[in-house]
Amino acid sequence: MTGRLILVGIGVVVAAVVLVLLVVIGAPVMFAVSWLLLVLTTALVSRQVFFEEGSIWPPERRRRAERGSEVSRLAWSINSRTGLAGHVVVRRVQNVLRRRLALRGLDLDDPSHYAMIDALLGRGVRDALHKREVHAADLEQVLDAVERIADDSAANTEPKTAARPEQRRTDEHG
Repeated sequence: MTGRLILVGIGVVVAAVVLVLLVVIGAPVMFAVSWLLLVLTTALVSRQVFFEEGSIWPPERRRRAERGSEVSRLAWSINSRTGLAGHVVVRRVQNVLRRRLALRGLDLDDPSHYAMIDALLGRGVRDALHKREVHAADLEQVLDAVERIADDSAANTEPKTAARPEQRRTDEHG
């Protein structure tokens, strides 16, 4: 509060000095006073906050809860009449395939890995997602191959379960 009073005091002193200078130069007193009042009023009004500083215009629309699931949106991206798959579902299946191949150290985009990928997935599976028009049958073929990769890796990397400490104690004691 005292900071505002100091600013108002400085403003009054500056206005008085400017008024005296204008009168000394030869301006009529009422003319100088009216212009000073106009400048002070403009300065005070320009400092006033008329709108919330955090508000934006136009206001954001309220978001509706999204209906359906991501699975249903992916299913709608396959044309049921022609069987063509949209780019959203093709990209999603490619990403799943890339992750599964990366777990085996293979890169879907590396030409030196093509032979190993074809041996792992089966002939033509890798090319199924790179056609101009990908059909639902192509997606099924790729997803079947991805499931085979998952089954192989789960069988090979399944940790051996050791006997729990409670079981070992009962075995040792009889």
